[in-house]
Amino acid sequence: MTLPAIDPLAITSSSDIEILLSHCDGPLCWEHVFGNRYPVEIEIGSGKGKFIIRSAHAHPDKNFLGIERAGKFYRILKERALRAGISNIRIVRCDAAYFLRKYIPAASVHAYHIYFPDPWPKKRHHKRRLVTQEFIALLSETLMPGGHLFFATDFREYFEIITMHARACPTIQEILCTTILPGTVDPEQAPTNYERKYLMQGREIYKAAYIKRLSP
Repeated sequence: MTLPAIDPLAITSSSDIEILLSHCDGPLCWEHVFGNRYPVEIEIGSGKGKFIIRSAHAHPDKNFLGIERAGKFYRILKERALRAGISNIRIVRCDAAYFLRKYIPAASVHAYHIYFPDPWPKKRHHKRRLVTQEFIALLSETLMPGGHLFFATDFREYFEIITMHARACPTIQEILCTTILPGTVDPEQAPTNYERKYLMQGREIYKAAYIKRLSP
């Protein structure tokens, strides 16, 4: 028996870009969410939306989902995404780890982008950090074989922890680990607002990328 197709509007708002978790009871179907079968890339911590909106404009053959927890930034993200009028972008306000665990199907994401997550520098706050060994495993589980993880931060100690956790994950392989020195690149060409800001302040930017292995 053929089941009826689910209308994407059943899980998105009238604005057509917000995912409504109140209408979801399990893993999402990306074809229902976006109305097509294009590859899905997810930015965790989209902030004001510079990266995800530019990426969606530049790659109409891909779908982009932005996850943002902070209400202040989410409102700006929503306003800018609506103003851009892009059909291949969706946003959701939610805790990232919870969203991935409950709503992202296994091996379904083409790429994850995690740029400048809160480093929570005080030792007593380290437990609040997003990127842990368990979170890396969750990213890998929901990433399709051959898919990518991209990280960037200006906080060296946190970067070293991120790369340590990623290198310990047996299902992904490191393909990039580099430091961007201020003065060697044009801050105006930075892909995110934070990277532009920190380069202008003279901070080093640390970047790493990983690919999910095609076989265990």
